[in-house]
Amino acid sequence: MNGKKIQGHSSHVNAVKYHPEGDYILSAGFSGELYLWDRSTYEKVQVFEGHNQTVNSIIWLNNGKELISASGDGKILLHEISQSEPLNYLQDLKSGVSHMHLTYDEQYLVTSNKTSNVRVREWPDGDLVYTRKSDQRNSGVLCAAKHEPHVIVGGVGNKIRRLLIPSGEMIEEVDGHEYATMGFRFFDEDRHGISVGYDGTMMIWDMETHQVLEKLNLGGEGYYSFALSHDDKEVGVAMPYNFKRIQLNNLFSTEKSLPAKGNYGVDYSPDGRQIAVASADKSIRFFDRE
Repeated sequence: MNGKKIQGHSSHVNAVKYHPEGDYILSAGFSGELYLWDRSTYEKVQVFEGHNQTVNSIIWLNNGKELISASGDGKILLHEISQSEPLNYLQDLKSGVSHMHLTYDEQYLVTSNKTSNVRVREWPDGDLVYTRKSDQRNSGVLCAAKHEPHVIVGGVGNKIRRLLIPSGEMIEEVDGHEYATMGFRFFDEDRHGISVGYDGTMMIWDMETHQVLEKLNLGGEGYYSFALSHDDKEVGVAMPYNFKRIQLNNLFSTEKSLPAKGNYGVDYSPDGRQIAVASADKSIRFFDRE
């Protein structure tokens, strides 16, 4: 997994996303930094303005012509890819936006933050239709389903919850990872799911029976981030000082050492040939899939 590294952020890189057509790479970081990079040259080609604090979530829209970003200042911005200034602006809670997801039909935007709120807005109008305050710190909207109006909520504690959007009705609650669930992804047309926990484990779920099918030990306790390849065949997991690729058909894994303790974001290119990892040492690393 040899690759290239680019630097251009002033501090931690929180998230990285390939353009839907693979031409660009979007990265988000501290101090409101939101950058667009040319994938062929790895040169910075656009700086998106408007955020004052750490940018935590980014979503491509309209086949990559537009993007949404959300940050610790509570701002949700809509940008056109070729313009620095935002097209539209929403103010969420001043305590910030930690997570942001669109439902599969792009009708609702779901956010959460450190004050344990789940908030649902109509998209693109932005009208607030539902808000839910969790009864514990289990507050992060980790994932939206690909075929149903469902979201997964996790965070501190061992509970993983699935909510119906826009009503916020809790469809199910299951016991997940010890301490905290860091991330979740649906796959196989939402029939299965993958979760990663602070305890260093990865679980593969049957989402129809709500049972854990497989449980893997990834490493020690720490912050884990991961992505699922577009063909649903592989998971890439970034952890303190390491990056693992895990084949879902046989759970065979390959591992590469990383110098950064914090590796906060992972994404697969649309063609499946490359993986990007966003890190705490101001870097974005790229690995070719072998």
